[in-house]
Amino acid sequence: MRYALFVPWIYRQLEAGRVAASDVSAQLQKAELDLIGPLLENGTSQGVIGERSRGSLARRPSSVYWTALVRWGLFMHERPQGWYHTHFASLVRGRGAEAAADDPGIVQTRQPNWHPRMPGPPATFPQEASFDLTRNEAVFLQGRLEERCAGTLLAWLAREGPDAPADGCFWQDSAARHAPADIRDRMELARRFSLHVEGMPLLYNLLLAERFRTEHGGDEAPIDRYRQEIAEWAARESEEDSHDPGPLWSFAASRKVRVPGPQRLFVEAWSRRLADIDPATLPDDLELRSLIENRERRLKGPRARLCNPARLLDWNGRVGVGRMTFRWGRVHRMLLDLHEGLAA
Repeated sequence: MRYALFVPWIYRQLEAGRVAASDVSAQLQKAELDLIGPLLENGTSQGVIGERSRGSLARRPSSVYWTALVRWGLFMHERPQGWYHTHFASLVRGRGAEAAADDPGIVQTRQPNWHPRMPGPPATFPQEASFDLTRNEAVFLQGRLEERCAGTLLAWLAREGPDAPADGCFWQDSAARHAPADIRDRMELARRFSLHVEGMPLLYNLLLAERFRTEHGGDEAPIDRYRQEIAEWAARESEEDSHDPGPLWSFAASRKVRVPGPQRLFVEAWSRRLADIDPATLPDDLELRSLIENRERRLKGPRARLCNPARLLDWNGRVGVGRMTFRWGRVHRMLLDLHEGLAA
């Protein structure tokens, strides 16, 4: 969670140094890489972005957290990171009104770049750094979540605190189960969809196991294993009502999230067919087997494993299997950080 402050602190230091717009990206990258060492020296490696990749890091903390910085109102302009870099010099020149942001009697003519009440960094930052939030920092972030994400599960758990394990799912969390009805309804959409589509990668891996044995030999153990896992999934799926993806599409539209047409059609075809058959017969259903194979071919073309024996050799025996948890592990860690800070 403290990355949500590390990134603005670094940017504020760049602003104070009047770094040229053309140098912002390079200076930011250096500062983000330099932060890895102090975090590791503090005795923690869990959650350190770039611990292994260092200079070859593809997604740096600022890009990982940028959407959150805008959504939570820490970055005040609600624009992409690239826009900030492009307009860096003019935005720095426009910081003059920031000191007056807490005085309701002063009318601001310029908007600050960063939230005016955001706590500043410790005097030893960035030479020393840890993920431990101070109480003041935690209170600030909790306030941002409750204000900017009002009515969401994230805001609710920012107030109540999580108790479900990180390797579980948020719908197993007792605090989440006591959330307001509209939040619980959205949780149910997520839970039901997660179970419903869990069968897709299981069937895909079964097809790969069968094709691998045909093309390259081997025993039937992987085939038997996936048939067993599908049977276990089918038993759980059969306990539910038939899945209608319509409410999920409506929810996505209400949040201005665009679901690509091919993805929508794929899910709807899966749902329609499962409604017509016993899920236990899924492993041998020709329509669903074709649906999975055609989906991979559309996405990967000639590199599709199911139609390219050479690519099939890259299969490690298990691809994409498991319930969708919607990044609960990462969010759970952030919420724990927040509430540990509140208790400090």
